[in-house]
Amino acid sequence: MEQFPQRVTIFGVGLIGGSLALALKRSFPDIRIAGVDKASVLDRARQLKIVETLGVDRPDLIILATPVGEILKLLDQFTSKHTLVVDVGSTKLAICRKAERLAVPFIGGHPMAGQEHSGPEAANVDLFRDAPFFLCPVKTTPDGALEQLQRVAKSIGAIPHVISPEDHDRLVAQISHLPQVISTLLADQTSAHRELAGPGLRSMTRLAGSPVHIWRDIFKTSGFLPQEIQSFIERLQRILDSMEGGNFDEIESLFKHGESE
Repeated sequence: MEQFPQRVTIFGVGLIGGSLALALKRSFPDIRIAGVDKASVLDRARQLKIVETLGVDRPDLIILATPVGEILKLLDQFTSKHTLVVDVGSTKLAICRKAERLAVPFIGGHPMAGQEHSGPEAANVDLFRDAPFFLCPVKTTPDGALEQLQRVAKSIGAIPHVISPEDHDRLVAQISHLPQVISTLLADQTSAHRELAGPGLRSMTRLAGSPVHIWRDIFKTSGFLPQEIQSFIERLQRILDSMEGGNFDEIESLFKHGESE
C-alpha cells in the first residue's frame, strides 16, 4: 500500500504547523513538506529544517495550521481542489460548515497540544505524543480519508478521537477555552504582586502568556464558550454565597471532589 502522506503543504509553520512537520518527517522519512507563511517566518522554518526550501508539487495532504480566522479565508482556495484538506484550528463548527458549503474534500482536526510559546522556534517533534487528536468528518470527507488521518495521528504519537464539529466545540469550550479565560483573568487580577507569588499561581496563570491573535478568532467562533463562562460564574457565586452565609458544606464538597480527581 502506498504511503500516505507523501507530499504535504502546511499553511502556517509556527508551533503547531512546525511540530506537525517535524513529527511527520520522523514518522515518514521520505515525506516532502512545503510551508506557506510570511516570508520571515518561512525563512526561519527553513533554517530550522522544519520545511523544505522548494515547494511540493501536487500535495496529497494540505494542512491549515493558521489562526481560525485565516483558516476560514484559506478555505476559499480549495473549492475545486481534489487534495484532502485538514485544519488544526481550536474551533470546528464554523470551519466545517464552510468546508461543506464549498464542497472541499475536508476533515476538521484539532490536536489537544500546545504551549504558551509560538513561532517555528517553539516547534517540538514530541508535541503530540499521547495527546488527544480530534477528527471531525463532514459530508464532503472523501471515502477512506478518515481512516487515513487516524493512522497519521497514531503515527505521530497522538490518540485520534472521532467527534462531530458540534460536540467538539461544546467539549473544548469547557476543557480548553474556559481555562484560558480564567488563567488570563487571574493573571491580570494578581499582576500587581506577581513577584511575591508561589508556584501555584505561576502554574495557574501560565496560559495567560498565550498569543492574543490566536485566541481572538477562537472567541469569535466558540459558540459554546459564553454558556460555559456563565456556568462558571454561577458556581463562583454559590461559593461566595456559602462563604458569606457561613455555610462551608459546598466548599468542603468541592475540595473533596477535587482531591479524588
